[in-house]
Amino acid sequence: MTNQNAYKGTYFEELFCREIAKDPQNIREIVEAFSEFVPKNQKIKLVEREGQYGEKSDALISTTGGHNFRASIKSFKGQGFNQVTRMTIENFVTRFDLSDKFRQILEKSTIRKARDSRTNWISSEDSDFIVRELNNKAFDILRYSLLGQDSPELFVFIEADSQIISVYKMEELLEFLRKSINVKITSRGVISLHSCFTIQRKGGNGRHEKRSKDDLTHGGNNIQVKMKCQLLSEMLGPITIIKYNDQPDLVS
Repeated sequence: MTNQNAYKGTYFEELFCREIAKDPQNIREIVEAFSEFVPKNQKIKLVEREGQYGEKSDALISTTGGHNFRASIKSFKGQGFNQVTRMTIENFVTRFDLSDKFRQILEKSTIRKARDSRTNWISSEDSDFIVRELNNKAFDILRYSLLGQDSPELFVFIEADSQIISVYKMEELLEFLRKSINVKITSRGVISLHSCFTIQRKGGNGRHEKRSKDDLTHGGNNIQVKMKCQLLSEMLGPITIIKYNDQPDLVS
């Protein structure tokens, strides 16, 4: 994460903590979404940032009843096309128990793309195999990308242009994704798991890397899962919506 991205992350995590604590109705609406587990009439005991610890949870809400709600926060401007996870090809294949042939195709495709940015990442000759391999893995990939190891209960979009915070129940987001997965290879050779999620070669990092651009350990040859924020937000029903009035001087 660059210093600019780290600054933006910190700002929006602090913004969420501040705004969620302003109105008691916010925590009431959140608790009602978990009414089968959490007693009603809860108040906020503590709201604090967790993003500095590097997992998927960016903020922690503790209630007077002793329940903790962790929140994963994604801020965006415009349509938003955010990275939700990133790893090496080797780690990606191991994490999701993919085949050695899948690894070989990804490595071959990534080296080819690194050498010629104009070519498609996944070629037409490999498309059918990639789709078949991922059909039964797509939801696991999306689930891990959103939950990581700490499994936040809340998912939050902060739309900087309209200054709106939308809070979603993570369980409902995952169920929506599970039912609407559609694995395919796009015309540009990108792996699409869902209309809102893609897998692609990261690219970039040229100025910061001394390794050859076609070296698989080069950061630009990592695999990343990316999310179309605005599109996804339009498909989901939030637990609560908060309008804020605070705009930092941040680069989009």
